[in-house]
Amino acid sequence: MAAMAFPCRLDSGLGRFRSLTELEEIKQSVHLILTTRQGERPFRPKFGTRLDLYAFETMDTTTCNLIRQGVIAALQTWEPRIWNIRVEFDHRPEEGQLIATVSYEVRRSGVTASQPVSLQTG
Repeated sequence: MAAMAFPCRLDSGLGRFRSLTELEEIKQSVHLILTTRQGERPFRPKFGTRLDLYAFETMDTTTCNLIRQGVIAALQTWEPRIWNIRVEFDHRPEEGQLIATVSYEVRRSGVTASQPVSLQTG
């Protein structure tokens, strides 16, 4: 059974909920994992990442490497449908942002995808 899109939407003219492709479902899952703080979900306290710990840190090579390790570890734990995970950074200090572009390969189809994740910095 295919997953439903979130937020829920109807297929135009069909009167049923729109389902996701495997790639759309994985992208939605990756976004959810990376934007959920560990401890935020009461019944799954280890779900998500600890990226909030780096909000006020100096964005140097060490901090970026720690963020990279955290992102890769969280995705390896919570999204087993992907592998070859890579993280690259675009630091925008004037905007108070660090953009992490997460790239990965879908195990079943071999399709590669990437998506940005914006992290607020102090």
